Amino acid sequence: MGLGFIALAFAMLATGGALASVTENNLLPWPGFWLYIHFSLGIGGYAILWLGLAALSSHSWRRYRIIAFIIPILWLLSGIWSGFVMQNTLRAAAFHFNSFFFLLAASFCIWQDRHIEPLCSRWLLSLILLGSALLYGGECYWILAGAWTVQEIAWAFFAQIICNFSLVLFVLTMLSERAAFQLKQASERDELTGIGNRRFLFARLPPLAQPGSAIIMIDVDHFKRANDTFGHLGGDRLLAVTAQTLQRVLRAVDVMARFGGEEFVVFLPDISTQDAREMAERLRCEAAAQEIDLGDARYKVTISIGLVCLDQPGCSWDEWIKLADAACYQAKQQGRNRVCQHQAATVAP
Repeated sequence: MGLGFIALAFAMLATGGALASVTENNLLPWPGFWLYIHFSLGIGGYAILWLGLAALSSHSWRRYRIIAFIIPILWLLSGIWSGFVMQNTLRAAAFHFNSFFFLLAASFCIWQDRHIEPLCSRWLLSLILLGSALLYGGECYWILAGAWTVQEIAWAFFAQIICNFSLVLFVLTMLSERAAFQLKQASERDELTGIGNRRFLFARLPPLAQPGSAIIMIDVDHFKRANDTFGHLGGDRLLAVTAQTLQRVLRAVDVMARFGGEEFVVFLPDISTQDAREMAERLRCEAAAQEIDLGDARYKVTISIGLVCLDQPGCSWDEWIKLADAACYQAKQQGRNRVCQHQAATVAP
């Protein structure tokens, strides 16, 4: 929808510019009528451009889209009432001020949403829109102050064309970067649980495994029994709810991923052995406290946890994960629903 509005905006601006040129040369009958038409197209064009860029940025601006219709209507009604549209200087000043306002608003929209979608092209597009807005604002001042010449207006018009070309270029760049970002996210996301997958995990692990962090391996107890009893849909829901429950317990810096089947891996950076043990117990207790609605029944799930704290350099991440997996296997052998910690200090790198 955003691209459609942007295309419509440029079509309106192009049509309005062509009509303005024809009207100024007295090539059409009823010149007063056509003055209002090309003024409306120019005013509405930048309003629609803002609407398209805001829609392209995020859905949060939808509640403000009525502005794109109200302001052009108010300009037109005030022009009909006061007749300022018939005066070239006032009409040009109104057009430039309106363009300044909507381009500045579009720049703010693109910049404001940088946190929800951190794309480099957002910064560049926002700067282009800001530069174009300031150009229109400066022209508005020069027109009202009478401090402009034909040559200066020609140079300003040339700069506006460059800004418009740059605007289109960076809109396309942002769409391309967004598509690449979404593709990368999709490749690192487990579709069933909504958390990361193995690719996600290894992409966020530090290059070298250094002491001062921990790895947790989690295995859902008796998952095959639940899967056979409640079917694959029930098993899928069990995994999804469990993953989201565990995710809520973790810190913002912790990394959790589905490792395969009913297994999850958690990376705890910058954590002491005692804190890592407490975190593992909190995960176990949180899982045991929930009852998952599986349609005809409510299922209490438990998890077995293997914990390994990195207390020596030299091992690879694969080796540390194997140690956590061995500790998890030990927890299952000892009766499940418990935490077992591997004594990593005994392992030679």
